[in-house]
Amino acid sequence: MLMALNRHMLHNSLLKFQQHIATSSNTLKVVASNVVANNNGLAQTVKRSSSFQQQSSSSDSEDDTLKNNPYYTAYAEKLRDLKKKNATAYREALRRLREKQQETVNSVDAAVVNTTETVSDKNDNTETKPQAKPKRRPSQTLLIKPKTLEQVMNIELLRDKSWRDVSEIWLAYHRTRDETLSAVIPLNQFEKFYNQSIKYPMFILPLPRNTSGYEFIFAQFQHYQEYSTSNCTVHLTPLISYQTYNENAPECMTVEYYTDLCNSDKAIEKNGTDNESCVLMRSTYDGKLLSAAEAACLVNQLRIFYGVDSGVADKEKLLKSFNEGDVTFKHSDVIALVETLSIS
Repeated sequence: MLMALNRHMLHNSLLKFQQHIATSSNTLKVVASNVVANNNGLAQTVKRSSSFQQQSSSSDSEDDTLKNNPYYTAYAEKLRDLKKKNATAYREALRRLREKQQETVNSVDAAVVNTTETVSDKNDNTETKPQAKPKRRPSQTLLIKPKTLEQVMNIELLRDKSWRDVSEIWLAYHRTRDETLSAVIPLNQFEKFYNQSIKYPMFILPLPRNTSGYEFIFAQFQHYQEYSTSNCTVHLTPLISYQTYNENAPECMTVEYYTDLCNSDKAIEKNGTDNESCVLMRSTYDGKLLSAAEAACLVNQLRIFYGVDSGVADKEKLLKSFNEGDVTFKHSDVIALVETLSIS
């Protein structure tokens, strides 16, 4: 019915238009002269006629526009009543509906374009510039009360002993204890070791595992003072355990360094040529995870990587790149260095 009505309206309009051309040629000439030249007035008139035809034919798609709306079914009857009672209001409502639909389409298209551009930019950046890993940071342990040598042995009994005697007593005491290692380190060597561990508090150590290759052990230093040499502890756990449980990973070994006897208020009396202060070290390990030889290998690797001796540049490069999360760090480089230095 709507299409028939539109055709009827169009037919009447065209008849009136033809009558207007036949009876009002003078008016047509005036209109033509007011535009640009000769045929421009006629073109404008034909254009208005074409516009009118488009407006009339657009009514044919009104029902399709409404039917595409998800609420059409619920309000179809009311819309038909509105169309019969007030055609002007009906057309105005339809116009607003079309504008809303177009705004929605435009906004969705814009969102899709923006998302595509963003993803494309990210892909380009990823391809052109590798993203560095977050810089590794030491655990906040400076406020933790340090473990002292007094908790291990009665240091008052060592006051009248020389450093050589202290060393022998320390080593003999731990030699009979299961799953324990011990050592005595000259203070001047330990100071270099300690300063390196402040700069690079974490690292991975390749542990040879028979014929199965290497297993990486994650080592993290725990310091109690930042600007002076003091006691410190190294916590070691398999790298795969650390990646799984982070700070809750079970330890396979702990290495403790005691500087208590080097402090001025507790210093041991120096006798003759035996005047070099020493740091006492002990390590406890889980015998179910490590053998005595494997535990000794890890302690030795700590000494080599953090000690200041031959190959300093190569070792420090690995320590720095690991702690700074450098994308160029390679586990294979650590293994290669270990094999070169023969410290496994």
